[in-house]
Amino acid sequence: MEQGKNSGLIEEMIYTVDESGNLLVLESRETLHFAKSSKRHAAVIGMIQRKNREYLVQWRAGNKLGGSRLDVSATTHVRENETYEVALQRSFENELAIKDKVPLKHAFDFRYEEDLGERKENEYCKVYIGTYDGKFEPNPKEIDSVEFLSLGDLKAFVKASEEKSTKWLRETVKRM
Repeated sequence: MEQGKNSGLIEEMIYTVDESGNLLVLESRETLHFAKSSKRHAAVIGMIQRKNREYLVQWRAGNKLGGSRLDVSATTHVRENETYEVALQRSFENELAIKDKVPLKHAFDFRYEEDLGERKENEYCKVYIGTYDGKFEPNPKEIDSVEFLSLGDLKAFVKASEEKSTKWLRETVKRM
């Protein structure tokens, strides 16, 4: 839920997608994440790479769905009047307080599903690599801490510690 300008909390609306990731119609985030009513919806993943070729990864806050696990640099859903790229820039600002526009390069897409009890992830994910060496400040509501890892170290971690990494991080890293 988000704060509305005058009306308190408003429901987050995100795009459903077709099999190719084309944005279709807006539906409530809550409805899309219930196992019974889940439809494929748009998600975007950003992996920030520093000049030294290490990736910024986060330990997802424990209170979040899929929390207390190693995660991508930032991830979010695509909302009304957003493209995948605009949504990702919003996520960089929300999760890491990056106000600068991060240069992005589209890397690949994938679809994934994960049953989480009464909840379900059913997402079409577009993955972007962003090059950024500037300032950032992890949002404690989203992130417990951050680390910088080489691609080799990331691959080794997710292979050895599957239960300690989010499924979308594992799916991203195996394609990198």
